[in-house]
Amino acid sequence: MTKPTGNPPGRPRGAKNRRTAETEAAALTAAGKIALAVPGAFEGDAHAFLMLIYKDPSQPLEFRLEAAGKAIRYEKPALASVDVTSQNEHHVYAVSDKPLSNEMWVAKHAEPKPN
Repeated sequence: MTKPTGNPPGRPRGAKNRRTAETEAAALTAAGKIALAVPGAFEGDAHAFLMLIYKDPSQPLEFRLEAAGKAIRYEKPALASVDVTSQNEHHVYAVSDKPLSNEMWVAKHAEPKPN
């Protein structure tokens, strides 16, 4: 059995890692800037918040890409699969070694003209 060294076993439960803390801080900073520019912009409108994050060039590219990836499902919905059924008439053409004259072809294949 190993003897405890006195170092903690790792990050305590519920503690956020460095990247999560940076992401949340950046989101709060952006929300603060936007709230000053557009009063009442984020009263429950998550899509508007994501749009402002990914359109803000002062945000790090990593945050902008993450916001764009989450917002795209609302801006451009995914295509749905569609079942296509068709009720087309089937036409069968016969090829002959004896060519028909124009008059014979019209007599055989043309629909009669209504009077």
